[in-house]
This record gives sequence, structure tokens and C-alpha cells, in this order.
Amino acid sequence: MAKDAELDRLNDVQQRAYEQKQTAHKAQQSAWDRKKSTGDALHAAFEEKDRAYVAQQSSWENLQRLRDSYGPRIEHLNTSQEKAFRNMGAAFDSASNAHDRHDGASAKMYAEQGHTYKAESKGYVEERRRLVDELRSAAARHQPYVTAFQVAKEHFSTAKHNYEAAKAAHERAMKEYRTAKAAFDTASKAFQARLAIVKAENAKKTKDKRSIAERAGVPYAHRDNVYTKTDPDGTIQIYFGGVGEPNGPGHGHYTMDRSGKVTYKRDPFDPHGQQNFEGPGKDGHRGGFLKSQHGWIDNYPVTFALGWGTKQGHTLIADGHLSQDHFRDSRHHDHYGPGEGPNSNGTLRRQYTGPGA
Repeated sequence: MAKDAELDRLNDVQQRAYEQKQTAHKAQQSAWDRKKSTGDALHAAFEEKDRAYVAQQSSWENLQRLRDSYGPRIEHLNTSQEKAFRNMGAAFDSASNAHDRHDGASAKMYAEQGHTYKAESKGYVEERRRLVDELRSAAARHQPYVTAFQVAKEHFSTAKHNYEAAKAAHERAMKEYRTAKAAFDTASKAFQARLAIVKAENAKKTKDKRSIAERAGVPYAHRDNVYTKTDPDGTIQIYFGGVGEPNGPGHGHYTMDRSGKVTYKRDPFDPHGQQNFEGPGKDGHRGGFLKSQHGWIDNYPVTFALGWGTKQGHTLIADGHLSQDHFRDSRHHDHYGPGEGPNSNGTLRRQYTGPGA
């Protein structure tokens, strides 16, 4: 396919857009992975919090059942201990009064009652202390569940914060990817549209070159792969069959003038020579000009082309070193011939002004 600057530019734009899209896609995927990872962590933290809550609730219910069970008993023990303590005081007071009355029997009896109430009160105190200690131990056993639940809640809060941040980053990455993809789609559409135009133009050029090759009689096997060049005078140069490219080493060369007549035919790898000229040129009755050359006349730069065949002795010449295409345009050279008359029966356009002009 022939080079096309606009197609190359659009291809560069498309390539950059593709790279940006790929970068955005990778960023989106990375953000998704981060969101999924933090989502998994959030789910695990939620389950941890739920388990800790259930464990705390079960421990709390056990503690409450124990409190509900021991509470009335402790109240009863408090009441009984206070009653026994009062009875003990009253008995000892009675024993003291009886002793003051010198009533030994009564004093002994009341004293024994006082000791009995004292023992009863002590029993109530010990049982109450044991129950209270059990409640305190139960409360102490419950505390780790409370702490574990608080820690689990903090873990869940942190995991939720991380997930929300990852989710927001993923949403931004998705938006950036959509923007990059839209830019790539636009660039790709522009490239494909230009590519279609270039292909159509190349197809037309190929068709045109094939048509020229057919008119010139180029062998069928080479008609779809020829290189053509049109000279300023309308002559078409046709090259084909070269190594690597139509005009590569060993190429064939046909020439067709502007009227469509083939004037030169050399097939691939055939030798150069007069035998390749067609029509009158084969007998020396037709001629033309060789490829232009650069030279000097008394240090004066010139471009010239020498005639052959019927143009033998004729010379095209112009000031300076000109390109082939520019020089061969008849407006850009003078024509010196071998005859008589102005400019030796050639043309004088003042394109050559050097020595001998």
C-alpha cells in the first residue's frame, strides 16, 4: 500500500489512544482487584463482628441468668443476716441484764442464744460472700467477650472505610477507562475511514496501472504489480518483474508514448540495446533524448540531455543542475539542433544563458 501521511498520522493517534486505553484498562482492573480484596476483608470483618456479638450476647445472657438466680438469694441472706445480727445483740443484752441481776441461769441461756445467732449470722455472711464472688467471677469471664466485640466493631469500621475508598477509586477508574475507550473508538473510526479511502485510491491506482500494463502488452503475470512513471511529454515508463519490487534488479521496461504506441520493450532480465525499440526506431528512423545529466561548461553548471536516433546531434540544455522531471518539461530547457537557422533550428527560451548561448 502506498504511503499516506494522513493515514500514518491517524495511525499514530490510534496507537497512542490504544496505549492509553490499555493503561486505563489495567488501572481499572487493579482498582477492581483492590475493591474485591477490601470487599472480602469487609465480609470477613462483618462475620467476625457477628460472631463476637453472638458470643458476647450468650455470655451476657448467662451472666444475667446467674444474677437473676443469685439476686433473690442474696437479698434473702442480707435480710436474714440482719435479723440474726439483731437477735444476737438482743440475746447478749438480755444475758448482760440477767448477769447484772445475778440470774446466772438466765444469763447463760441468753448467752448461748447470742452465740447461736452469731453463728447463724456468720453463715449468712459466708454464703452471701460466696455468691457475690461467683457473680464477680462470671462478670470477669464476660468482660473478654465485651472487649472482643468492641475490637471486632473497630475492625469492621476500618474494613468498611477501606472498601468505600476502594469502591470510589474503582468507579473513577471505570470512568477514566470509558473515556479512554471512547477516544480510542473515535481514533479507530477515523483511521478506518481514512484507510478505506486510501485502499480505494490504491485500488484505483492499481486498476489504472493494470489498464496501462494491458494497453502496453505487459505479460499477464506482471500486470498487477507494475511501477509506472509519466514523463513531462506524456510518455509512460512501465517497469515490472524486478527482484523485490517492480523496478528492482533485472526489471522489465516498456515505454508507451502519449498516443498509446509502445516504443520500447524489454522483458525482465533481457539485455539492453537497440533491439528493444519498437516501430521505426528499430531501423534508426525514430529517436529521442537520453536521461538528463548534470555538467559544467567553463565552470558554468548546466543540465543537458543528448539525442539519439532521429534526434542524434540534438541537445536539450538549461542553466543550473535541475531535477529530471523539471528539466524534461519543455518550458524549462532550450533545444539546440544540428541544422541551420536561429538556435541551430532548435528552440530558444533563454533557459540556457551560459557560454556559446
